[in-house]
Amino acid sequence: MKTYSSVVESTVKSQMETYSSTVAKKCSSAFAPQRLQAAVLKVEDKKKRSQNVVIYGLEEEQNEQLQLKVETILADIGEKPVVKDCCRVGRNRENATRPIKFSLSSQAHVAHVLKNAKKLRTQDGYRSVYICPDRSLEERKAYKKLVEEVKRKRDTETDKVHFILRNKIVSHSKNCSPDSSGNEENAIFHTP
Repeated sequence: MKTYSSVVESTVKSQMETYSSTVAKKCSSAFAPQRLQAAVLKVEDKKKRSQNVVIYGLEEEQNEQLQLKVETILADIGEKPVVKDCCRVGRNRENATRPIKFSLSSQAHVAHVLKNAKKLRTQDGYRSVYICPDRSLEERKAYKKLVEEVKRKRDTETDKVHFILRNKIVSHSKNCSPDSSGNEENAIFHTP
């Protein structure tokens, strides 16, 4: 005859064996070399992009001096960081302006430039020029969906103000401020 303690012991033992085998199967796929390598590459790419900034909408010219153009734009928003590795990205196509990608010396400089990017809208000649972080293809697709959703909401819900803040759509009535402090410095009203 089995005692209560021996029944409990055998049940616990069998449950632990089942649990251990399940964890071993799940962990082996989670820590597969391909998954680990993909995760490491994603982190490295994000770190590399964290010091880059992209400018959209700036017309291309023959024999243009990109470094000077970028430094002029940054000066117009009150920034004077050291600009390095300046280039146009993408294929050169007719009737399309390629974005300019450039690097700064630190993530702090990038954050400061992005914070002051909204000042560009008030400058003459820069109405359709936008300064954005360097996003991966996946991030650009997600952000594009957000922009499309904001445009749709602006068309359908005209009694509210809609904008993107920290990769989320924020809506509030037109007579309120976006947050309790009335601070809109992190709000992005439109970027490509």
